Amino acid sequence: MTQIELPDGDRLVLHGLSAPEDERGTIARLHSTGRRRWIAHPPKGEGQDAFVAMRLEDGVLTADSFQGLAFNIDLGTGAVRTSAFLK
Repeated sequence: MTQIELPDGDRLVLHGLSAPEDERGTIARLHSTGRRRWIAHPPKGEGQDAFVAMRLEDGVLTADSFQGLAFNIDLGTGAVRTSAFLK
């Protein structure tokens, strides 16, 4: 599990492949109390995909997927948008 602390006290959590099935390979934003604000799932495609890395740069959350795609995730809503093909 990878975590990024946010300035407002929230944190981002990247759940690894050993997490429970409904959280596996997802990114969640948790309130400072631990309550989940949102959870972002990789877009569904032909094959299964999972987020495997995340980074926060200049207020933009980027997540890389197992399938070789990079996604921008809206910090307020958890909406996932395709950013680029990495491989």
